Amino acid sequence: MKNWTLRQRILASFAVIIAIMLLMVVVSYSRLLKIEASESSVRDDAVPGVYYSSMIRGAWVDSYLQTQELLGLKEGQGISSEDAADYKAFETRLQEQMTNYRNTVTTDEDRVEFAAFEKDHDNYMQIQDQVLDLHKRNLEADAVKLFTEKLTPAWYTGRMKLNDIIGENKRVADQAMANIDEAVAAAKVSMFVSLLVAVLAAGACGLLLMRAIMAPMNRIVKILEIMRTGDLSSRLNLDRKDEFGAVETGFNDMMTELTSLVSQAQRSSVQVTTSVTEIAATSKQQQATATETAATTTEIGATSREIAATSRDLVRTMTEVSTAADQASVLAGSGQQGLARMEDTMHSVMGAADLVNAKLAILNEKAGNINQVVVTIVKVADQTNLLSLNAAIEAEKAGEYGRGFAVVATEVRRLADQTAVATYDIEQMVREIQSAVSAGVMGMDKFSEEVRRGMAEVQQVGEQLSQIIHQVQALAPRVLMVNEGMQAQATGAEQINHALVQLGDASSQTVESLRQASFAIDELSQVAVGLRSGVSRFKV
Repeated sequence: MKNWTLRQRILASFAVIIAIMLLMVVVSYSRLLKIEASESSVRDDAVPGVYYSSMIRGAWVDSYLQTQELLGLKEGQGISSEDAADYKAFETRLQEQMTNYRNTVTTDEDRVEFAAFEKDHDNYMQIQDQVLDLHKRNLEADAVKLFTEKLTPAWYTGRMKLNDIIGENKRVADQAMANIDEAVAAAKVSMFVSLLVAVLAAGACGLLLMRAIMAPMNRIVKILEIMRTGDLSSRLNLDRKDEFGAVETGFNDMMTELTSLVSQAQRSSVQVTTSVTEIAATSKQQQATATETAATTTEIGATSREIAATSRDLVRTMTEVSTAADQASVLAGSGQQGLARMEDTMHSVMGAADLVNAKLAILNEKAGNINQVVVTIVKVADQTNLLSLNAAIEAEKAGEYGRGFAVVATEVRRLADQTAVATYDIEQMVREIQSAVSAGVMGMDKFSEEVRRGMAEVQQVGEQLSQIIHQVQALAPRVLMVNEGMQAQATGAEQINHALVQLGDASSQTVESLRQASFAIDELSQVAVGLRSGVSRFKV
């Protein structure tokens, strides 16, 4: 076990504890299975067996008492329909309880006992049927004799079998409860023992782990206390093959490297002091050169600012020219779009005029149709007038009997005259509409011709305006190119100025950096001295 690693020790400790816990679980589970089997025996066999056997015994006693009452040994005589129903109910209840009990039989002893009772039951039922048959035939003496000599002993035999069955079921129930109590007690003992063993095993494993960890840790702490004083010559010796062995190897290698590093630092401290002195002299020379560079940069910056100001003025002028060209191009484009919209409007007007002409033609045609209808109405009015005249003549012929018909004929003739007058008015209106439609058609034709001439002029103006737009648009890119060139020149001048400003700032920063470098070199010199004094205290 000395060669085990910490990982193996920890895993072995957990494995022992887990094995003990698993053993406890297995033992407890086996006890629970036994308890479950005993509980199942009580639930499915003993308790239902006691219940159903008791019910069978009750039905058995009721059947015997009913027969006894029937034979006159107690109050009541004869077999009534109610007695027959009671016998049937007793037998049905007895058969039902016997069937229920038969379903709960699980042991061979119980099965044998119940089979014997079934035989006694069949014998008892046969004797009872004979007794009832004798009673029906009024052979009371024979029935009582058979009841006393055969039925009563058969009944006592069946009751004894039932008592044995009830006792057997009670014995099974008591045995199952005893098994449950025994299993519970054994489970308690096994769980207590397993828990005690697990606690002891956990304590033992923890103690072994603590000893395996604390012994090498104490040695490591002791070596670290020696190192803290500056003695790097000590080495760690744990004589372990676990993780602490790897720590020992790494620690000793680290100490070897650290010893080499301290030795090298002692040698390098002298070289650092010499190099710092040389760097200080070089820094002073660079500081003087940086000061001269800053002055030259300031003069160049003033010149570049003048160039940038001139470039900005030129850029501003070219921007104004470019803006004017863009505005002219935009205005020309807007005018061209307006002419295009005007041309579209003229086309729409022409289409509307053609549509109006078509509608007027249709209106003229409809007016002609109305005129034909008016002619037809006039003809109908004439016919109506003629018919009313004939009706008036016939009414005169009828004398007194035709007076009412004459009044109707007069009214019809008056309506026919009014229709003729209204029809004439409609005809005059239709002629006026046709005249107005003809005049409208001529006016729309003249309007369409004027619109066509206007469209031709608009197209000519649009072509001229397109040439102007083309020339303005051709001018705009050239102005833009000049503007971009001037902007590039101005940007370049500003960039030069910005670069010179940055160069001046850089020169100033360089001077400041060199000044700070001088201070840093002085501090570095002091650090080198401190390094020499610091590494000199290590023992290698």
